[in-house]
Parts: sequence; structure tokens; C-alpha cells
Amino acid sequence: MASRSFLEEAGREVRPVYAQGLFFVGIGAISYYLIFDYHDPLGYYEAITSDRRLLEEEAAKLSYNMQRFLDEERVVVNGFRVRPRVSMVDIGFRGSRRRPYIVFAIRFRAPIRPGNNTYENWYEPEVPEYDYVAYWIFPPGARVREVVVGEEFDIVSGNVVAIYGRRGVKTSGYEKILFEMPLPEGVDHGQG
Repeated sequence: MASRSFLEEAGREVRPVYAQGLFFVGIGAISYYLIFDYHDPLGYYEAITSDRRLLEEEAAKLSYNMQRFLDEERVVVNGFRVRPRVSMVDIGFRGSRRRPYIVFAIRFRAPIRPGNNTYENWYEPEVPEYDYVAYWIFPPGARVREVVVGEEFDIVSGNVVAIYGRRGVKTSGYEKILFEMPLPEGVDHGQG
């Protein structure tokens, strides 16, 4: 088992290097995964993951901190405040014990319905110390009508939004996506 002094020293050396967000939008809910990649030169996460008690403590701490961060945001869908919740935390490695990643699974109910919808998020602007990308994936037949973000973005095939954040570039503190959801399969579209 690693000593507390080693864990403190090694923990200070962990640096974020990249992040991805994968957002999946459906009728009634949004689920997303935030994936953070790190450089860990002293093996902090190697030590953590080799001790079940330390791993459980770290996962609980990460979950608590992410939930606190989410609680500071104001997320509104179609005029209703919604509350994203952390449902899972996972820690793994990308080919090397010095390249850990952390995954947060987050989801929430949202009053998304067929037709026009609006997602808005107000958050504290920040200057990220790493590049990141966020992909918003809407179901087949959905159409993204407008995107307001402080970062570069692309709309792909009409129903996928890719947002590119750059290290050192301050975020805007506000996001808005207007989108149209299709009618569910098997619903009469009123065409006879």
C-alpha cells in the first residue's frame, strides 16, 4: 500500500491533458459521458487502483466534486430547470499506467419532446488548461437549428454538433442549442 506522503506528492504531479464529452439526446432525457485524460508521471492512479479502499475513496471524492461542479451550473430545457446527476465514475489507463483517464457518466430527465426544443446552460467561465471536444448526438431525423457557444463548432449531418475548446481560451459561460426532435416511429404524421 502506498504511503500518504507518496500519494500527496504523486497527486500534485497529475496533469490534465485532454477531455471529451459525449452527449446523447433523446425524448425525455439527456445522458452524457465526460472523459478526462491525464499525465501521471509518478503513478498516483496506479497506486490508487491497486488498493480497493483507496479506489473507492477516490471514486467517491471524484463523484462528489463533479456533482458539486454540476450543481453550480444552471441547466434549463424548454424553460424548465433540470439537474444533471453523476451516476458512475470509472478510472482506467490508455496503454500506460502513466496515462490514466477518468470517466463520469451523467444523466438527467428533461422535458424534451417531438418538435422544437431549447437547451441552455449557464456556468462559471474558465480558462481550460487542456484542449477538449464535446459531441452532441441527436437521434436520426432530429435537426439542430441553432448553436450558441463561445468555442468553435460544426454541425455534422444536421443532427450532430461538435464543439472544440482550446487550451488557454476562456469559455463563454453560456451554451444554447435549439433543435427539432422527430416524431417517434409509428406515430401518424397526419398525412393520408
